[in-house]
Amino acid sequence: MNDAEEFDDERDEHARYRDIAEIGMGDLYEALMTLAGFAENPYLAMQASQLCLVDNTLNALEQEVMRHQLDDEPPRGKIALLSALSPMWIYAAYELQRTWRQRCEDVIKLAENSGFDLKAAHLEQNLGYRHYDRELRAQQLRDAQERPELVEQMRRDLRRTEMGFTTLEFIRVALAKHEVSKKGNKKPIAFAPGLARPNLWCGSMEYELSSGGAIISYVTRRDIAETIRFIPKAENPSDEDLAGFRAYMNPPDVEPPTR
Repeated sequence: MNDAEEFDDERDEHARYRDIAEIGMGDLYEALMTLAGFAENPYLAMQASQLCLVDNTLNALEQEVMRHQLDDEPPRGKIALLSALSPMWIYAAYELQRTWRQRCEDVIKLAENSGFDLKAAHLEQNLGYRHYDRELRAQQLRDAQERPELVEQMRRDLRRTEMGFTTLEFIRVALAKHEVSKKGNKKPIAFAPGLARPNLWCGSMEYELSSGGAIISYVTRRDIAETIRFIPKAENPSDEDLAGFRAYMNPPDVEPPTR
């Protein structure tokens, strides 16, 4: 048995990642469609479809990199392409979910303040031309006003997806802003922002989640995508679980010793 076969056996024995053959081509898109208020917005749905298409492309590229990264001549060109495309996908995944979360938070706030009528009327004002997205948002507010259960589902879905989104946000801030995603005005400088390497077990680019000198975790692009695909099965976490996760992702600042 050669080294490549031994590596394949070890990977299969300690599999953390399923084979891409087990991933449906539309699984990521369909998972996002289950979120409250998501499928009713054709622009979010369009972007979810695009995100899914790029994910499928990256899955295939990651699989090829994984199979050959230990070769005597690894596919350096494909690794470089993967290194370039993965952050772009992460940015898109973050912005899509951030937009959905912001819409949900706005609806929940309007429900709590009885502000649906005022906000919808503002969006419905005659501008002298048809503004389709304003009309769409006004209609969605009217729907939420008539369906209190939709507002409650938004609350649950925000909680169910908070951990995955917070992890994604942590990586996105490091990549885009070269900062550590932390509460408050003080934003520590990220350690080696954007530095990543292919994960041995799936070929996906793996990023370090660090704050100062503390490494919180390692997360791959595949982890992010699988977290999205898992949304329909994600449970509503307890208050204790959420509090513990928030503390874990926001460790205290440790000042270097004074000379």
